[in-house]
Amino acid sequence: MASVMMEPKFGSVVENFKNENEGYKCGYCKSKSSNYSHGMWAHQLTVHDYQDLIDRGWRRSGYYCYKPTMHKICCPMYTIKCQAIDFKITKSQKKVIKRVNRFIDLGERVKSKLTGDDSNTCVFQEASSEGNPDWMAAQQTSHVASVNKEKFAQLKSSLQELKGDYSGASRETDTEVITESSDCLKQEVKLQDIVEENPATGTRSLKPGNGPDKDKPPCKKAKLLRLERRKQKLESKGLPLETSAQKQDINPKKLEDFLYQKMPPNPAHRLQLKLVRADELASVDQTWMWNLFVKYQKKIHKERDDECDRETFQHFLVDTPLKAWRPADGSGPPQGYGSFHQQYWLDEKLVAVGVIDILPRCVSSVYFYYDPDFSDLTLGTYGSLREVAFVRTLHSNAPELKWYYMGFYIHSCPKMRYKAGLSPSMLLCPETYTWHPIEECLPLLDKKKYSRLEPNPSVVDGNAFDNINELVVFYDLRPMYYSRYRELRGGSNDLEDEEVLHYAQLVGRTCAKRVLLLR
Repeated sequence: MASVMMEPKFGSVVENFKNENEGYKCGYCKSKSSNYSHGMWAHQLTVHDYQDLIDRGWRRSGYYCYKPTMHKICCPMYTIKCQAIDFKITKSQKKVIKRVNRFIDLGERVKSKLTGDDSNTCVFQEASSEGNPDWMAAQQTSHVASVNKEKFAQLKSSLQELKGDYSGASRETDTEVITESSDCLKQEVKLQDIVEENPATGTRSLKPGNGPDKDKPPCKKAKLLRLERRKQKLESKGLPLETSAQKQDINPKKLEDFLYQKMPPNPAHRLQLKLVRADELASVDQTWMWNLFVKYQKKIHKERDDECDRETFQHFLVDTPLKAWRPADGSGPPQGYGSFHQQYWLDEKLVAVGVIDILPRCVSSVYFYYDPDFSDLTLGTYGSLREVAFVRTLHSNAPELKWYYMGFYIHSCPKMRYKAGLSPSMLLCPETYTWHPIEECLPLLDKKKYSRLEPNPSVVDGNAFDNINELVVFYDLRPMYYSRYRELRGGSNDLEDEEVLHYAQLVGRTCAKRVLLLR
């Protein structure tokens, strides 16, 4: 009777897939058969069990859970998490938030179109551009820069040559004429008028008076000038000088100070975030979400219609094995734990959706998609900052919930390295399942795609599983130990034992004793 597990703590049921040796197409390097992973179908999972699984490198896509075969896969995927409570916002992240805030408050947007090395930027209002002098001026300036980019490129190239050796230059270069054009300036410059030759060395240099004025102090950056003015002001008042570190410690701005700034009385737009439980989506019309998903997948990921159909959307983002849970004592997040869709509504229009899992120790980002028409607002980065702030909010009611999981970090894929910008972040060692600051891991990953991140060679997996008899399975409509299952099956099967033991090693001792393996 001791082998029959009837306790209510067994709330997870999974089905193991023996597909680890099958190579699939890699979505990052596009290799056709070098993507290896171990998979299982989660019929249902408790939030505690899934938390333990992602802390061993697992990840879910709908009901399907997978763990990359790290030593074999072409693009190793390291689980990455950010300490949201100690989050340090960067200058570029502040700019993203300010850009969105300007759009919401004033209706301003900035769009950049890059053509080669040329960048044409225009600022425009959300209102009609017709009759807007600022918008028209910006358009005209952009047009002039575009028309004259060849001439500017020639000028840049010619001036660059002044830095080198001109002993081998042809005489035609001496009389070459370069024209720089704009609305108010047309000027001809002959290189022979500004360059002199040294007969002794055969080299050329700028003639006196054409280079920087040595009698004047060198140019300084605006930031240095501001610091000097501040220093003079403090000295004139007899106040002690403060270092930049001391200044930052006086009143450092937090993430929330940028996200939740006071809005003007009549903002141009209104942004509202709505959190919807995943299981509630089954009873509502999902067409507007699916349409946004299709638009994003086609524009951003260049997918075909059959790759982002309604069924794919349902299985990938709506379906979830996580059982919604609220602690009986009323503690934890107000909305409880489980899978959610965080919707971004702009003036009653859905512009972005973040699919997340709220777990006991973290918020795990599943996927984020947005309206490509608002790509200039960098909504992907903005969404991740919003989710970091969401973790910080939940932490007040759930002290153990303080991490933001961003999925996988793929060092060999440049497009994925942006995740390292959320600081402080840590990577999971694929051998010991210990966490390490990403700054200590990057030098290792620069040398090898796959690396053991734990520096101490004596450290081993502290949650390793070795006793197959303690594993729990679900057989004949009831839970039991694997030893009892073998008795009912008439003895052991070496192939099955090997498969089950390998599964238990991947999920770890805790989950092997708690998650029911379907037989």
